[in-house]
Amino acid sequence: MDYYIERLNHELRHIVEFWQKFAVKNNQIAPQVSNIGQSYYDAPLGSIYLSRLLFGSSAACMHLQDSTFKYIADLAYRTLRNQLSNPGGGYYWAVDKNGRIVHDHENCSMAQAFVVNGLSQYYALTGDEDVKKDIFRQIDFIENKIKHFIDNSYLDGFEEDWTPAKNQYKSLATHLHLLEAYVKFIEVSDNVIYKRSIGKLLELLIYRFVNKGNGEMIHKFNSSWKALPNENWIGHNVEAAWIIYKSARLVEDIDLLRESETILFSLCDHAIELGFDRQYGGMFNRFINDEAITTNKEWWAQSESVIAFLYAHHVSNDKKYLSYAIRLLEYIDNTFSDQENGEWFDSVTREGKPITNLPKLHLWKSMYHNVRYCIESVKHLQQLFVSV
Repeated sequence: MDYYIERLNHELRHIVEFWQKFAVKNNQIAPQVSNIGQSYYDAPLGSIYLSRLLFGSSAACMHLQDSTFKYIADLAYRTLRNQLSNPGGGYYWAVDKNGRIVHDHENCSMAQAFVVNGLSQYYALTGDEDVKKDIFRQIDFIENKIKHFIDNSYLDGFEEDWTPAKNQYKSLATHLHLLEAYVKFIEVSDNVIYKRSIGKLLELLIYRFVNKGNGEMIHKFNSSWKALPNENWIGHNVEAAWIIYKSARLVEDIDLLRESETILFSLCDHAIELGFDRQYGGMFNRFINDEAITTNKEWWAQSESVIAFLYAHHVSNDKKYLSYAIRLLEYIDNTFSDQENGEWFDSVTREGKPITNLPKLHLWKSMYHNVRYCIESVKHLQQLFVSV
């Protein structure tokens, strides 16, 4: 397993070096970069993009024990605070090249969760108490503004000034990434003040968002918990599977832990059965009624599948999950990882050919899924190596 660990650490460094070379220049962060490294500054600069960059660069510094990347995290932090901070609380969705606000009422709540996650990882790197204060302010804003106090859930659908939009709803993405962010804050700060919120989020995800009948996640409900039309995304299924399990271990509730283990195996098994391409390798991602919407494969669904399968193997010791994780690791190296220029392609065809007209970095693709994949995979493989 040390062979794969070495490859993953090399891949992580290669990812960060791409950002150093093409995306972070002259004290600016390019919001979009092409596959050949051309930087574009006309695209919107988003709070999710910056928060993920803050998370990824901080995590890479710590994992590789290399402080030469820290300036990226420092710049991401300053840019996020100076350009995206909303005077009304929280952070804007994005700003354009002239500093004008770009708003997305459907996703602005989710963005607040990513800010907490990025700030928490940056606090782990720096130990800066001012960053910790930023985190507390951000969590207090979330708990007081987007929380639905009727049932301790969280609402999506707000205008730029945080007044409710016409049709509010409750999304998997916001709840899942709030769970991830709150767990991260506890991990790096040892502050358990929000442990109760984690327990409530787990209950909502397990008993509301998991469709236990068919092994998939429900993406959206209206504000009264009526399920809205759903696409089945393998990437979200497996991502939810391992985040829910990891969070349940922190809460130390035996019933939630048992439920989370069942969900982990159910969602991973469903992903393997429906999503794995047995002809060309890799994971399909988006389905309706078990029919693939596209046979193209997306970067993030591959990385989340590896992490989930490694967690499933850790819990069950079933070598099936380890086998699929290793097969996907090899697939990523051979298709998504740009061995020449660095970073990952956004998507490839079913046959594994990169779709090069899609940018390599953009509003939704930052230093997050593939960085987390490298670090989580190394941790699991190191544990496996020690236990052999």
